[in-house]
Amino acid sequence: MPIYTTRCPQCGARQDVYRALKDYDDLPECCGTKVERVISAPYVVTDIQPYRSMVTGEVINSRSQHRAHLKQHGKVEIGNEKFEPARRPEPTGIKEDVARAIQQLGG
Repeated sequence: MPIYTTRCPQCGARQDVYRALKDYDDLPECCGTKVERVISAPYVVTDIQPYRSMVTGEVINSRSQHRAHLKQHGKVEIGNEKFEPARRPEPTGIKEDVARAIQQLGG
């Protein structure tokens, strides 16, 4: 989701807002008027620093090489594990069990 920097034309207050592309023109109000977008520098994430693998001892130079190396050796990065959602237990047929018990009691 893109981050836009906005400025109030009345008081000059700046704020960062998160908007989906479909909501590009849906900007908040300040001082009773709609804020305006301000051109700002994008946030760029640098690549990881080179490190020596604890598994093989080779030097890993990039994030993509890091992911491939982990996958190749069946390893996962702590915090990036993928868990399957918990499954709900199947209904046990309680309704049928209650009906059977009532029939056995002569009801």
